[in-house]
Amino acid sequence: MKKVILAALMTVIVSLTAGAKSAPDTYFPYPLVPDSIQTLEGRSNFLISHFWDFCDLKKSFSSRAKMAESFSDYLSFMPYASAKVVHRSIARFIKELEKQPDDLVFIARTAEQMVHSDSSRIFSDELYLPFALAVVNNKRVKKEDKAYFEPQVKVLNATMLNTRMPDISYIDRNGSKAVFSPDSTDIVLLFFTEPGDSKALLAKARLNADSKATNFIKNGMMKVVAIAKMQPGEEWLSFAKTIPEDWIAGTNPDIDSVYDIRFTPSFYVVDNGGNILLKNASIDQVISILEKL
Repeated sequence: MKKVILAALMTVIVSLTAGAKSAPDTYFPYPLVPDSIQTLEGRSNFLISHFWDFCDLKKSFSSRAKMAESFSDYLSFMPYASAKVVHRSIARFIKELEKQPDDLVFIARTAEQMVHSDSSRIFSDELYLPFALAVVNNKRVKKEDKAYFEPQVKVLNATMLNTRMPDISYIDRNGSKAVFSPDSTDIVLLFFTEPGDSKALLAKARLNADSKATNFIKNGMMKVVAIAKMQPGEEWLSFAKTIPEDWIAGTNPDIDSVYDIRFTPSFYVVDNGGNILLKNASIDQVISILEKL
C-alpha cells in the first residue's frame, strides 16, 4: 500500500511539473523538473527550490486570490521535500518580500489559514512560524499587523517540539498559587481542559480508567497535570474535585498565552528531560502511546 501511495504521489508531481513552464492553468510558469531527477524527494526539492523563479513578486500580488492558489501549491510539496531545502526556500522567499510589507502580511495570514488553522489540510508549526516571525521582525510592517502575530510567535517559540516545556503557574485545588516545572519523571502528560466540555469529561474518564496509566502513576513513572482554562474561585474549587486525586490539578485562565492549545481537551507529552515530544494530541493518541510502552 505504501508503494502505491508513493507511486501516486510521483505521478501527481510529474504531471504538475512536466512541461510546467508553459502550463496554462497556473498563475505563473512553474519550474520544469529535469527528467533525470526520479525520486519523490528529489523532484519535490527541485520544485520547491525553484518555485518562484518565474514569478515577478513585485507585480504578482495584483491578484491575491491567484497568489494564494500558487502559495497553496508551494506548500503542498513541502511534506515530500527535505527539511533543509524547505527552510532554505522559505527563507529566500521571505527575503524577497522584505520590502513589500503588505504582501508579506498577506502571505503570513495565508500560511496561517493553510497550515495553522482548524481547516488546514497540513498542520505544521514548523512551516507557519517563519512567516509569522518575518512579519514581527519586519520594521516596515504596521504595528496592528505585528500585534496580531506577536503572541503567536511567542507561544510557538516556547512550545515547539523537542523544546523544554515552559513552567506552568496555576491555582491548585486548595486555592493556593503553585508552579509546575518539569522534573525527572519518565512521562509527564499535560492535560488542558475546560469545564462543561463533554469531550474533556470523556478524555478524563478514559485516561483515569486506563490500567497502564494507573500503574505508571502509582509507580512514579508518570504524572498527569490537568490545567483548566477558567477563573480561580468557587467554581474552580468545585471543578477541581472532579479531577482524580493522583493527578496534579490547577487552573490558569491565561494558559493559552503560554501554551499553544489548538483545542480542548488537548494533551502534551513531555519526556524526563522536560522536552515536548508531542503537542495538541487527542486522548486516542495518548492511549495508543501508553499501550506501546
